Amino acid sequence: MQDILVHANNYETWTHSLHYAADMATLLDASLTGIFVSEPVLPLPTMGMPLLFPEIYMIAAEVVKSAQQAEPAFRKSASALGVKRNRWLVAEGHLSPVLAYAANWHDLLVLESGIKAPWSSIGALGAVVLACGAPCLVVPDSYTRRASVDTIAVAWNGSVESIRAVHAALPFLKRAKRIVLIHGERMQPYSLIDWKPPLNIENHLKHHGLEFSKRAITVADDAVGTELLSVAWEVRADMLVMGAYGRARFSEWVFGGATRHVLEHGKLPIFMRH
Repeated sequence: MQDILVHANNYETWTHSLHYAADMATLLDASLTGIFVSEPVLPLPTMGMPLLFPEIYMIAAEVVKSAQQAEPAFRKSASALGVKRNRWLVAEGHLSPVLAYAANWHDLLVLESGIKAPWSSIGALGAVVLACGAPCLVVPDSYTRRASVDTIAVAWNGSVESIRAVHAALPFLKRAKRIVLIHGERMQPYSLIDWKPPLNIENHLKHHGLEFSKRAITVADDAVGTELLSVAWEVRADMLVMGAYGRARFSEWVFGGATRHVLEHGKLPIFMRH
């Protein structure tokens, strides 16, 4: 991974996700791009009267100007944290499509979850994770530890999403001291193909020289998310790698049950790929 993009909730303070992204950029010797998105300002009532449109545009322009002026402070802080190559972007537009587009220029998108994050719902977060096409690292706003990949838990069920997630996470897995493969009992999507030799997760990890232990889970589908977090906590994982499962429903992206549960209740960074 050469280019990491991190969403800045605001341009005045460094959130936990910003610090985490800077740690990862230093670990991987990657560039770091911080991006602040100024969303359209809606008319707000003031003294019983709505703001006039010129005033709305003035407010938006001031936000953008202030955000642009934050570039020196961001770059100074990033450099102080050991990030050799860093830059600051400011964009005007709706948050989800802006981040999805910017992610095309990067190998990893770092987002924040929790009550302090800008997402109005898990569904809004899913609009980015499921639509951006890039691997995403979702960091809880309560996560205060330095970024580490010493122990990585990998959720595996043989789906295309889990294959993509594991492959995208290889830069982290190759730096891990311990990998725990949490596997369920789902049928392989290409089980009717006769692979010679077998093309499976065990052989793929071994092909990359990675050692791992295995933990089987046998729970009902509606309890998978809870069990994944329980095992990740038990093994003291620094990161959970999993596929992001979801689909488009009308104009919204909807997460699958396990994905939603992990994002709502997880206390550790989640590496996801749709």
